[in-house]
Amino acid sequence: MKGIVINERLIDLDTGELRHHDKSEQLPPRLLGLLNFLIENPNRVLTRDELIVAVWGHLEAASDDSVNVAISSLRQRIGDSRRPYRVLKAIPRRGYLFDSSRVRRVQVDDPDATIEAISLPAGRAPGFAWMKAAGIGLVLLAGLAGAWWLVDFGSEPAVTGESLPEVSLIGQENGFPHGRAVAILPFTDMSVGGDQGPFADGLVDRIIHKLTLSPDLDVVARTSTFAFRDSSADIREIGERLQVDVVLEGSVQQADNTVRVLAQLINARNGMHIWSQTYDRPIRELFELQDDIANAVARTMTNTLLPDRASPGPESRRVWELVTRGRLALDAFTLASATEAAEYFRQAIELQPDNVEALIGLVDALRMQRSHGPVRSSEDVDMTEVYLNRAQRVAPDSHQVIRARADWHVSHSRPDEAIAGFERAIALNPNDAVAFRNLGRALFRQTHYDEALDVLRTAVRLDPFSELGNVWLADAYWAVGRAEEAMYRLRQILADRPDFVQAHDRIATYLVQVGQSGEAMRHILRVRELDPDSPTRWFRKCEFYLHLGDDDSAEACTEELLAEHDLPFLGRYLRQILHGFRGAWAEHTRELEAIYALGNPEPLTRSLLGQAHSRDNCDRSLEVLEEAFPEVFDDPPKLNPNLFMAAKTATYCLQEHDRHDQAGPLLAAMTEVIERTRLERGPWLISGHEEAQLLALKGEYDAALDSLEALIDSGWRYYWWGLDGYYPEFAAIVDHPRFVAMVERLEAGVRAQREYFEAHRDQPLH
Repeated sequence: MKGIVINERLIDLDTGELRHHDKSEQLPPRLLGLLNFLIENPNRVLTRDELIVAVWGHLEAASDDSVNVAISSLRQRIGDSRRPYRVLKAIPRRGYLFDSSRVRRVQVDDPDATIEAISLPAGRAPGFAWMKAAGIGLVLLAGLAGAWWLVDFGSEPAVTGESLPEVSLIGQENGFPHGRAVAILPFTDMSVGGDQGPFADGLVDRIIHKLTLSPDLDVVARTSTFAFRDSSADIREIGERLQVDVVLEGSVQQADNTVRVLAQLINARNGMHIWSQTYDRPIRELFELQDDIANAVARTMTNTLLPDRASPGPESRRVWELVTRGRLALDAFTLASATEAAEYFRQAIELQPDNVEALIGLVDALRMQRSHGPVRSSEDVDMTEVYLNRAQRVAPDSHQVIRARADWHVSHSRPDEAIAGFERAIALNPNDAVAFRNLGRALFRQTHYDEALDVLRTAVRLDPFSELGNVWLADAYWAVGRAEEAMYRLRQILADRPDFVQAHDRIATYLVQVGQSGEAMRHILRVRELDPDSPTRWFRKCEFYLHLGDDDSAEACTEELLAEHDLPFLGRYLRQILHGFRGAWAEHTRELEAIYALGNPEPLTRSLLGQAHSRDNCDRSLEVLEEAFPEVFDDPPKLNPNLFMAAKTATYCLQEHDRHDQAGPLLAAMTEVIERTRLERGPWLISGHEEAQLLALKGEYDAALDSLEALIDSGWRYYWWGLDGYYPEFAAIVDHPRFVAMVERLEAGVRAQREYFEAHRDQPLH
């Protein structure tokens, strides 16, 4: 029987028996399968997707976290649990590599087989083929004008002084990555007064920004590296959590008109210094200093210098500080922080009208303000376009400008132009985590869930501690049916940063979708505490009272909100929900018509208006739907989960008008959508009872009742109200005893969730 010896452990690859000294244990089947796959593919980087397909069978069967847990467990079994890992190595941003040089193949039934440690020849650094690397280094020496040092990760070269170190990591073999992933940690303020923290942050922010322009580097975004400010974690732990090869850390000391910066580039695998450099410069040379540090890192890791700026940089330290403060303020993702950021960017623009970063920063801040609150004036909207156009005239080829224009296309319902813009921005700056993140969101909104998932995973690799990136990645996992991983990611965000508003908001949505509306409401209240200035957050609180069946509290909440804010859209939207909850259908329809008349209504409003009219005015319903969703009426219809509500209503009204030649293809297309949503939860427009609606439209009423019963048995309570009047397709069965009993059980479950909320509303969230 075939076997291997690893770290004094003899493993039978057929049976999974593992013997170590006088002890024997059995590898679980999954770990044995993982080990065999690794052995069959030695010394090659294997992606997580490859491992999932090989060991679990298909991509939907496991998650990245499943792979991480399996790898960790296997390391423990084979004695490779101490860092740096010698056998089963993590290759940052790529996957895992099984180093066969530390494994000896044996026949388990061979009496001469012995269990012995596998050691390397004396003088050889672990995992580093120095002879081969030296040969590559000699070739480089012949081809380059300068002299490049070849770094052995087992040694500790350090260079201190004013000469710029020339170090290359090229030539690493035997499982090491090519040294392309880097993280820049916050620099320590060493000034006497300890009041130069913002200055130090700005310096690091600019170094990161400069490094992202390199197509040959993987640069972790600021939001992730700054998560380790004041952290007690050592460099190796930070390197592993950020999945990088090297880390730059340093300190800043400013006195009068002079600044001293100590920068140290450190091997993230073993904590050894690659080089260190002290810079003493006049403050007027600040911008040259940050460029010099960034170029030192780039030249060390890639043998190349960074490209020059594509747009005008700051003309003064004051502009530099204002832009930095604005960028840092945006990270909080609240209405107050967006307002603060906008003021910083406006001040910077007053001092330097052509500063592209300030112009784009202001555009982003204004958009964030509108996403969390009402548009304050038409001038606010116009000014966004003015700033974007000005930036585009100054730097039309800037990746930041192109990304901002793509965001503009998103807000103006131009998805194809938006996606093309994000892709162009990424081509110009392959480290632009925000562009990846926004591209993933645009793909998600077009229901390209698998593509969105891949892109958002890249965004999170570039910015692993980005709460917003992880929230949107959770959305993508939820949409493809990987609900556990979605919830895990959101809970991890809240464990690391319990005050991140968007994570609380999103987990509340998912908790409602799985029937835990009481716990969801507790998160919504936390959202209001964390972002009290946002009318949008307040709106969510009012709406969520209805998930608990408390329409009186929802109404009181609505009146308080509208007394404080002038909200033509959100106010009417809340009122139409309340009218629908109470079965006041005429008032419900009037409010939706009023929203529609405000101009450019978003798709959900159009779908709801079409559905509202379908109860008694199918002519008006079809008029609204044909204007808003022409693809639903194509031959054949072009549907996706976002269009199900419109398609369902159109089918009902086409049947009412005896237009069965059009209704039939729509029913067939909706059946395909339903089959897809059996495996995917889809976006938020998917309420859960779509299958029952489809069956009712087909006249299969017993099957529709079966579907509803199964749904309610599972704890479903997502937009639960109105089953007996909101949906005309159920009109034929609302008086059926089974339907009546189901509604009673549903309402009992809602009451239980409300009681849970009242009993736990003041307890800490876990």
